[in-house]
Order: sequence, then C-alpha cells, then structure tokens
Amino acid sequence: MRLVHISDLHFGAVDPVLPEQLRAAILKVEADVLVVSGDLTQHGLSREFQEAKRFLDSLPLPQLVVPGNHDVPRWWVVWERFRRPWSRFRRLVQADLEPVWTQPGLFIVGTNSARVAGWHPDWSRGRLSHHQMARLVKLGMTAETSALRVLVVHHPPAAPPQGRRRHLIGRQREFSQAVNLAGVDLVLAGHFHVSYVQALPLSGGSQARDCVLSSVSTATSHRRKGEPNGFHVIEGDAQTLTVQAWGWDGADFVPGRQWRFHSDVERRHWQESQ
Repeated sequence: MRLVHISDLHFGAVDPVLPEQLRAAILKVEADVLVVSGDLTQHGLSREFQEAKRFLDSLPLPQLVVPGNHDVPRWWVVWERFRRPWSRFRRLVQADLEPVWTQPGLFIVGTNSARVAGWHPDWSRGRLSHHQMARLVKLGMTAETSALRVLVVHHPPAAPPQGRRRHLIGRQREFSQAVNLAGVDLVLAGHFHVSYVQALPLSGGSQARDCVLSSVSTATSHRRKGEPNGFHVIEGDAQTLTVQAWGWDGADFVPGRQWRFHSDVERRHWQESQ
C-alpha cells in the first residue's frame, strides 16, 4: 500500500507556484490513493471550491476527501452557514462528506470533524458526534481482519511538539475509545499546518491499543506555521508503516524526514522503529 496524504490546500490563499508543483510531485510518487484531510478552501466560496476541484480532477488516481472547518461558509453568511453549511462542498466537490474507500489490505474511513458552531467563541474547533463515533466503530468491525485500517479526520487528536492543544479534536476520551474499538491503525489529520508523526495511546482500559497519528503541513497555502509546505507519503501494511514527509525547498517538493513503525503480532501496539 502506498498513499499520499495532503491537507489544508486553502484555495483562496494559495502560493500560486505550488499547485502545479504539488501535482507533479504527487504523480511522481505513483500512489494507490490520495487522501485529502480537509480545508480545501480559505473562505468556503464557490470559486475556491471550483479551483480546488479542478486541482483534484487533474490528479488521475483514486481519492478520499473530507472537509475541514474552512469549508463551512464564514460566520457572517449566517443563513447559509446554519441552514446549508455543506451545500457548496456537496455540489462542487462531492456529495459524500464521509466517504469510505477500500482495496485488498486497506480500509479507509473518512469522518467530518468540522462544526457549524459551538459553545465557545472559536468555531474552528472540531469534534465528532456520538453517532459519528458509533458509525466508525461499526465500519471498523466490517473491515477484513488483515487490512490496515485508516481514519481520516481534519482535527488531530494529539498535539504537535509545538503545542496548540486548544485546537485538538473535541470529546477526546470518547473519540479515543471509538478509534480503539474500531481497530484503527492509522489516523490522518491536518489543521495545524505542521508535520508530525507519533504513536498514539488509545483509551480502552485493559483492552486499550495504540495507533499511529500522521498529521501533515499545509500543501499549498501561504499561511504557513513555521515550516515549508508539504505532504506525506505513507507505505506499509497492518504490521509495518513508513511515513515520509515531503517538503517544498523553493524549487521542488523533495523527500525529507522519515518515521518507521511496527506493530506486535496481535496488532495491539504500534512502536516507532529505531
């Protein structure tokens, strides 16, 4: 299995040089599937979705795409944000906000963590509903036993080395339990515009497992957070995983840091290989 993971494209706030360079780099990788973990647009405008869709359509490989918090109409577009928050995404990108993609040995579930509003002033925060977490568990139980199980979500469940904990996905304990029960091996996220990979302990008492979290930088936006634009290339199966960060060096996207993980025989614990 080889997949490319990109996130936070932010069409409407892109570095104009990057989309074509990103396209060329992704095609060079020859992946089985492209995963996009949200924030296709900057303001959720129709023209931004159209630009994002044209970019995705220029990549001739299977794709799994979920929305992010920037893909909801801005707060000042009150009627559309609260009555039809996903109409533009559904009409211009894809109808399904939470797609599932499978091939032998690989099972990927997309989940929408973006929210229209919340009981706090920062509406960019994300969470999953209890219904979404139950769906994740149910879908995980349908995956073939030997398949690598992947969850795609915009808001990450663990902080990068630089912190920023206030933007982690909400309902942390319930989310962790659902990921554990679903047997997820790998969580793909974005949101922070920072590239980091780590083993993630899950909740579940004596039945608790680990998984791997891979969170990626912004692919094309000029809204960088102290590191270059980039994406991740992930290879492996249910026993071993390699995650390689590709970053923009000013002329091209080039491979950089690499992380390796392996699981035990029972697939209960993922550990970083030295």
